[in-house]
Amino acid sequence: METEESYLGGLKKLWFQITEPHESITGIRKRQQARLLSTLLLVAMPIFFFIQFTSELMVEVPLTYFLASVLAFILYLVSRSRYSKYALAITITGITFIPILIFFFGTPWSSNDLARFMPWIIVALLAGALLARTVVVILQGVFMSLTMAIIVGYVFQRPFFEYDALIGISLVLTLFVAVVSYMLEMYEHQITHHAADLDRQKRELEVYTQLLRHDLRNDLQAVLSSIELATMFLHLDPEKTKENLLQSLGLGERMVELLHVFSMPLEQPGADLVEHIRRVAGEAQETYPHIQIQISCSESTSECDFTASRLLTMVWLNLLRNAAMYAGNAPEVQIDISLEEGYFQVRVRDNGPGIPEEKKDWLFRRGSGFGTDEHGIGLYLSRIVLESHNGTIELVEDTEGKGTEFLIKIPATRKT
Repeated sequence: METEESYLGGLKKLWFQITEPHESITGIRKRQQARLLSTLLLVAMPIFFFIQFTSELMVEVPLTYFLASVLAFILYLVSRSRYSKYALAITITGITFIPILIFFFGTPWSSNDLARFMPWIIVALLAGALLARTVVVILQGVFMSLTMAIIVGYVFQRPFFEYDALIGISLVLTLFVAVVSYMLEMYEHQITHHAADLDRQKRELEVYTQLLRHDLRNDLQAVLSSIELATMFLHLDPEKTKENLLQSLGLGERMVELLHVFSMPLEQPGADLVEHIRRVAGEAQETYPHIQIQISCSESTSECDFTASRLLTMVWLNLLRNAAMYAGNAPEVQIDISLEEGYFQVRVRDNGPGIPEEKKDWLFRRGSGFGTDEHGIGLYLSRIVLESHNGTIELVEDTEGKGTEFLIKIPATRKT
């Protein structure tokens, strides 16, 4: 039993080796099609070779099957290369046209043998369904059915009604196999879409983990500092104590929101970007009472929506927190939102001292730091989140010496 399993395992391993597609062929479906094509060509070679020396067919063209065997071998080699699509096109074309060539140039057939045409149609349609797109299957079936009608009417000069059932069967087969081919394509699309969703969720989980380490650490330090200040001013300045406690409360609420971010929908299509940013700005002002935030937008922004997500909120909070922490004692932030060439353009500008020249080239890299935080990764994570939404973030160099300005671009969707 073990010997048999080992033997079968060895055959399977050998089959995988001799049908392995070229590394340039990517995607599960395409690699499966390339492997199947190589397998069919390998099987076709000995079949053609066997027919050449054992069958009385094609006696008028003695080397036809031998040449077909050689061609199958050449196509097999091509199917293992980066040019597999050409081997596929030639193979499908050959399967479609070979029976027609047999009728016109091979051993003489009578109209009574026309039913022998059906296996060819079935083979061609199945090959098309497994190796090519649905449109190829439809074209194959229609072409071969029309060819059958031409052979009946013009080659054998027989009335069509004698073979209408045969032609009808070929059309029904075409429809049936086309439906199966379409279902395979839809299944492939679902698998690809599901794999893309899993990949995106994995990337979001990695970013979320880093956000937890980054944001919670910073917020927890701020909470501890506020509570420490509150205890210092407890008997000296009740208003200052209240301010520090309210700031701690705001930071705590933001930490809770971050922890619950994964309970939000993966995506929120049709969101209003201006309202989205205003909501985040309101939360930031509750957390950092000393910051002043002004928001302006062009009229064209009301014509489009965008797709929000769980993590996009953290981009705006990170920029506003940086301004609150590093733009001085009275930070002011101006946010301008406009719509240009299918993208929302959001400019976030503060009145702080700006970013040191030596940090600009490393600003969006992991561990670059911001201000005195050499382990900060907030802007790096902001870039990763925006890129996952096909957006960008960049530092605006020419601010005329007035603070720091970032330009964020996010794809816009026209309202229906």
